[in-house]
Amino acid sequence: MTSMVKMLKNKKGAVNIIVIIGLIGILGSLALVIDVGFLFLEKSKLSNAADAAVLAGAQELPFDKNEAINIANHYGEVNGASLNKINIVITEGNSKIEANINNDVVFAFSKILGFDKANVMVSSAAMVGPVTEVYDGIRPLVVEHQSFIYGQRVILKEGAGDGYKGNYGAVALGGSGANVYRNNIKLGYNGKLKIGDIIYTEPGNMSGPTVQGVEYITDRDNSNFNNFARDSLRIWTIPVVESLQVNGRKPVVIVGFAVFFLEDAKKKSGKTEITGRFIEFVTNGDIDTGQSDYGLKGVKLIK
Repeated sequence: MTSMVKMLKNKKGAVNIIVIIGLIGILGSLALVIDVGFLFLEKSKLSNAADAAVLAGAQELPFDKNEAINIANHYGEVNGASLNKINIVITEGNSKIEANINNDVVFAFSKILGFDKANVMVSSAAMVGPVTEVYDGIRPLVVEHQSFIYGQRVILKEGAGDGYKGNYGAVALGGSGANVYRNNIKLGYNGKLKIGDIIYTEPGNMSGPTVQGVEYITDRDNSNFNNFARDSLRIWTIPVVESLQVNGRKPVVIVGFAVFFLEDAKKKSGKTEITGRFIEFVTNGDIDTGQSDYGLKGVKLIK
């Protein structure tokens, strides 16, 4: 009888040991699961910070490398990364920006298993290149293919006698006629155009609709070329075509997109001429680094 009691006591002690060992294993596994979860959350946060950094910084490329770095650092920091953990690198002729971010995650529970911390490293990169497609806001004018220089004054719409067989630089986008043309001058064409698309010229000078459309812009935005914001109403995206030498309403092919700061609209012999200043501008959009560059650039995440 005494032997039986001892055996039961021994078995009970062994079970207790097994239960304790099992609890330790469960608690250890739970600690790892919780801290690994924190690790993945930190990686996700830093990945978002890296994406935000390169997309924001790329807006300044290739115009100002130092400003691009400053903006990328700022956006990385406001999105959760420590400034001293962010490394911004610009390469490929100021057309590529990369953000590398690392951070140590201190474990809260896994220390009982001997794990104090782990390092998280993420990277993101964006390229800037000529835009191949514009989704909205295009003005109903075109310019012929040429090499532009920043700040160059360009006639966006010819005045009287300077057109070619009735064409003065206007095009029909989303329909023809004075009303469509006027609205597109005021608000931009609410549609998508891409390189290779065929559009039709809009013959005639249409002085009245031109003046009305331009005055709508200038009445609401009195900025000038030396002092304008990125969201200025005077920043116009305009298709580039190979040639406007067509007679009457005829098709022309888009070969690129350029951006101009609307400077003036003035009457010339009773007809209206629009002038603008060429600028380079970065927006979001599909890009092709092999495409001819007419100043409008897009940003694309590549990593």
